Amino acid sequence: MPALSKASGLSVCTLRAFCGDAEHPLLHYRMKEPHVIKEKKSRKEGEKPRQRTVSGKILVRRSDFDRWMEGFRYTADVDKIVNELVADLQK
Repeated sequence: MPALSKASGLSVCTLRAFCGDAEHPLLHYRMKEPHVIKEKKSRKEGEKPRQRTVSGKILVRRSDFDRWMEGFRYTADVDKIVNELVADLQK
């Protein structure tokens, strides 16, 4: 969630709320039992990869997030906006 928060510009709290939205929920995976996660790269050469135990972690695939965001796409009718502005200026 923190990585998705950084990429999307939405807070982790907001993303968690969208996961539970009744009308348009964000697809996610929730790990209920503790899991051990190994870091891909160690911070210093020669160190063993660090491990962390996490529980209740929420995972969202980037492709699922992108598909979900498509449902909120807004396309402005530029011609309509220009015509309204011109009509207001002519008054």
